[in-house]
Amino acid sequence: MIAKLIKEAIPSFAWINQSGKWRTEVFAGFVGAILVIPQGITYAYLAGLQPEHGLYCAIFVTLFSSLLGTSSMISGPNTAVAILIGIAVLPLAGRGSPMYIDFVFLLCMMVGLVQLLFWLSRGSRIFQYLSPAAISGISAGAGFLILLASLDSVLGLSTFNTTFFYEKLYVIFSDAPDLVNPYSMAIGITTIAGGYIGRYFSQRYFIIIAIITGYLCGLLVAFIWPQPVTELEYLGRMPLQWLPFAIPAINSDYLMSSISLIPYAIIIAFVSLAQSLVIVRELKMETDQDIDLDKEVYAQGVANFLAPFFSGFVGSGSFNRTRANQSLGATTPLSGITSSGFVLLLITFLGPVLTYMPMAAMAGTLFILGADMIQWGDIKHYARVRSELVIYLCTFFSILFFGLTTGVLLAVFLSVSVFMGRISQLELKVVKTGSGTQLNVKGTLFFATIAQLTETFHGHLGEDLTLDLQYTTHLDQSAVDFFIREAGNMAAHGARLTLLINDKQGEFLRQLGVNGDIKLISVGTG
Repeated sequence: MIAKLIKEAIPSFAWINQSGKWRTEVFAGFVGAILVIPQGITYAYLAGLQPEHGLYCAIFVTLFSSLLGTSSMISGPNTAVAILIGIAVLPLAGRGSPMYIDFVFLLCMMVGLVQLLFWLSRGSRIFQYLSPAAISGISAGAGFLILLASLDSVLGLSTFNTTFFYEKLYVIFSDAPDLVNPYSMAIGITTIAGGYIGRYFSQRYFIIIAIITGYLCGLLVAFIWPQPVTELEYLGRMPLQWLPFAIPAINSDYLMSSISLIPYAIIIAFVSLAQSLVIVRELKMETDQDIDLDKEVYAQGVANFLAPFFSGFVGSGSFNRTRANQSLGATTPLSGITSSGFVLLLITFLGPVLTYMPMAAMAGTLFILGADMIQWGDIKHYARVRSELVIYLCTFFSILFFGLTTGVLLAVFLSVSVFMGRISQLELKVVKTGSGTQLNVKGTLFFATIAQLTETFHGHLGEDLTLDLQYTTHLDQSAVDFFIREAGNMAAHGARLTLLINDKQGEFLRQLGVNGDIKLISVGTG
């Protein structure tokens, strides 16, 4: 076990052998860097921090998680995580103040430690129970949220929050003449159109085509009309240090006050991991990447613990940037490593150019990626099995109405519930033989399935009964207690219970005190 943990903790560079794909990975990293810059600024604001902290998160959380991970998932600033950080720290200090930043950094370190404890306890196992329908529902729901969020910049709206998504859409459509900025909308629509037209000619470069189209459209608008008329929002200038290393302030007063942050640290740690592992599971299903879920948990934990030392905050896997990564053909952590480097280079050397990048153009590219995450054909696909359709629709609509965090938690709950329901059903086949009745049992014999077996036993009371357990995958204490009890009842009626078992089952039954009322016949090694 120790050797396995050490192996997971050491970076794996097996992907270096895929040298033929380096150009693809580097290009995907460049596109990811362009996409994350406006996101980092926005999410830093949601967390109550200055814009540069969001960019540091985009650089260092992405870098550390990619270096230590095994997948092409791109990590970095995340909407739900940023909002939770703001909610947790705001009661302790004024938004954006030095003390506020100190508490954010302390919270981030706590989140990283919780995630590392999750790694040590092999907590990633719970996400293996997520059904494909749940993953598709989460992806579609996240895509819808990205579409909705992109409307603010595409339409030139002042960001406003509503309880439900349809309220926002109603306000937009009912007051469109007063709310919508026509210049921003023209740039956003041009960007989206450029992306879809570009995709027709190039599946690889369509995102770059969309961004360039939007940028050129923005320059044209700015050339014809002055900014006071258009009121366009631009990316602007962002000062950035190459190595913003600093040791977070930790003292007794901070530690006493931070006790109230522990519940939030646990919640943020779980939400961050849940979104990351959902993305990783999707990559594992759709690509041929050799992904180690436990190593991904470790990578996220270390990245989030180290983020405060580089002026960043907690990050998570990014649905839209990972989707862009995947659409460009990236399959290794190299794309994430290069993405973090490109963010720094773009801000440093292309600052004057990016200063005039319209936010509407950036939002237009996010609109395309969000739309790509919604695969309407999935509804028809999962409609063949009612339980899968229920999981998909419940997950999707819970994200729409209650947010991504609630949707992910519900998806885990529903997937595990369906799994438990399925393993709680035994497949029983009754066969009449010359010596009595034989019952072939397939499934798992534990406390939840004993009731089903009890009904069958009572239907053959007084008969000699043989149970074939060769295809029973598990026995627990309650199953053994049931055999002993029913064997006694059968003996009182002049009947006998016989179990056809393998060697492993026989050893387990004898350890738990199976008596002479039960005849054991070994039929295999198991």
